[in-house]
Amino acid sequence: MALTDKIFQQSEIESFEFNHKILKNCSFIDCTVKGKNFTNSMFRDCKFIRCTFADCNFQSVVFQDSGVWTACTFEANDFSKAVIGNLKIEKSSFLYNTFDKTTFDGTNLVHVVFKGKINSSWFYGIPFTEDLYSTNLFILKKAKPLKTPLVNFGHAELKDVVFSRGLDLSSTVFPNQEHLKVINNPKRFFDHFLRRSKEVFTDNESLVFCRELVDNVLYKSENRGMPIIVVDLNQFYPSLNENRDRLIVDLLKAG
Repeated sequence: MALTDKIFQQSEIESFEFNHKILKNCSFIDCTVKGKNFTNSMFRDCKFIRCTFADCNFQSVVFQDSGVWTACTFEANDFSKAVIGNLKIEKSSFLYNTFDKTTFDGTNLVHVVFKGKINSSWFYGIPFTEDLYSTNLFILKKAKPLKTPLVNFGHAELKDVVFSRGLDLSSTVFPNQEHLKVINNPKRFFDHFLRRSKEVFTDNESLVFCRELVDNVLYKSENRGMPIIVVDLNQFYPSLNENRDRLIVDLLKAG
C-alpha cells in the first residue's frame, strides 16, 4: 500500500524503514537523512526541500511524476540503477555519489552541481518512454522543444555517459577530460571530419567505418536537432583496428 500525503519530520525519519515502499505526494522539508536504505522504492510527486541526504542507498529507486528537489545536498549516496525521471531538481549539489547505470529521464536540472564519478549513465531531455515528436490535427510530426539543463560537471569525472533525447547542452559545463569531445555545431563538425577522413584513409573499409560513425552519432534519432553533442572517445578502446581508430580519434580531437 502506498504512503500518501505525508510530511516527514526529522524525528520520524530515524525509525522509518524506507526500502520497498511507494510514497506518493510526500514531503521531506529541512531534514538530514543519513545512512537510510531506500532500495527498490518508488517516489511519485514527492518533494525534497532544503534537505541533506548522506550515505543512503538509493539503488534501483524510481523517482517520477513531477516531484521537486530544491536546495538539497546529496553526498556519498548510491544511486546505482536508479531512475530519476520527469521531476525538477534546482539549486542542489550531488557530491561524490555513486552513479552507475543511473538514468536522469526527462529530469529538469536547474543550477545543479555534480562532483565525483558518473559511470555508464544516461541524461535524457525527453523521457525514454515518450516519442521525440509531437503530432497536430493534421498528423504532422514536429520535434518537441529541447530542454536546456543548467548543470556544472566541471569537477565531475564522466565515463560512458550519454546525453541525448532533446537536450540543449549550451548551458552545461563539462569537465576537461581528454576522452570527452564536446561538439558544437555537429553538422559542420562531422562534414569536416568526413572530408579529412578521405585525406587520411585510402581503403574503402575505413571510409565506410567513418561514414557509419557519423550516421550513428549525428543522424541517430535521439541526437537530432541537438546543437551540441558529446562523444566519449573511449568507445574506440579496446580496438579491433588500433591504427585506424587512433587516426579517427586524432581527427575527432583536432575538430
